[in-house]
Amino acid sequence: MAHDAHDPLKHPEVQLASGRAYGAAFLIAIILMTVALYIARHQAVAPHTMLVLSGLAGLVVAVQLVLLLQLNLSSTQRWTTVSFVLAFPLFVIAVGLSMWMFHSLDARTMLMGLMH
Repeated sequence: MAHDAHDPLKHPEVQLASGRAYGAAFLIAIILMTVALYIARHQAVAPHTMLVLSGLAGLVVAVQLVLLLQLNLSSTQRWTTVSFVLAFPLFVIAVGLSMWMFHSLDARTMLMGLMH
């Protein structure tokens, strides 16, 4: 039975996986993305649409990180959590700077007389 120590199904990372968590994460993501699609198509909250959509997208990401990736501070997931915490600000900076660049480019190149 020496091979039981090397059984990949005995590792703590694999033991965290559960069909119930995957199903819940999928269902929650589908519901939140449907709400976001409704808001975008019908402009339900027009003044703050981008803020609401960004919040919904952040909520979907948080749900998937916790339920699908089992991101927590347990000893088996500590380094995964640390790597996410260090990588997330870089992601936010990259997306923010890209949005700023395209907004600035749009403001400098679009003809203002043609806009309604």
